[in-house]
Amino acid sequence: MATNTTQYNICQYCDNIYQDPRILSCLHSYCLQCITKLHVEGTTSITCPTCNQSTTIPDEGVSSLPRNVRLSEETKQDKILRKVTSTSPPPCDSCDENSPIAYCTECDNLLCNKCWEYHQGLKLLRSHSSFTLKKAQNMSRDKLIKMLPSSSSTSPICHDHDDHKLSFYCQQCTIPVCVKCTIISHKGHPVDEVSKQIVQNKEEIQQGLEGFPVSQEHLKEVMTAGEEMKKKIKARKNEVDTIIRQAFAKLQ
Repeated sequence: MATNTTQYNICQYCDNIYQDPRILSCLHSYCLQCITKLHVEGTTSITCPTCNQSTTIPDEGVSSLPRNVRLSEETKQDKILRKVTSTSPPPCDSCDENSPIAYCTECDNLLCNKCWEYHQGLKLLRSHSSFTLKKAQNMSRDKLIKMLPSSSSTSPICHDHDDHKLSFYCQQCTIPVCVKCTIISHKGHPVDEVSKQIVQNKEEIQQGLEGFPVSQEHLKEVMTAGEEMKKKIKARKNEVDTIIRQAFAKLQ
């Protein structure tokens, strides 16, 4: 069973699972909310409750302290692990009504039987990696973690629906969107998986780069021709100046 939370993911100040962990200069980490409580208003530093070392607060405030990305990722994984292995998981993330039976790692959604069947039936979604909660409950923690997406492979979060990732690309509006956007604000718009759009963009960039050496060579030719023309104009100017000087000399 993969339900245990590691001690490393527990904030030593509030004794709860980390919420937006930030790093102090002593390398100890605490929840952003905990650091905010520790910071005395009007002061420019904070004292670590573990080692008593002082950390200078950035001019932008406590929220500008560096985020502990590793802890954030592990904390996120722990939350998912508890969610997919719980005997009483929250309702389906899609319909918000029925009990979930599966989890999509790319949408980061719990899905009930009806919504999962719909999910698997859509061409854009059927390639997503997913597994049943029953399977998750019988797996070891290590094996289950390997099935979860890492921070390096996940998509950014949608600004309009912060519980969904930007997994799709609206070709009409030329912007990445989440699954909710495709059925609300971008309903009826042609969409594709954002991963496919990335591949297409890379190919277009590559084609542009392939033509760059030719354009660069042509530019060199133009610049060389320009320098040659400049030399000819200068030589011609010198000839005209000589003729003018000779004409004035004769008049004298």
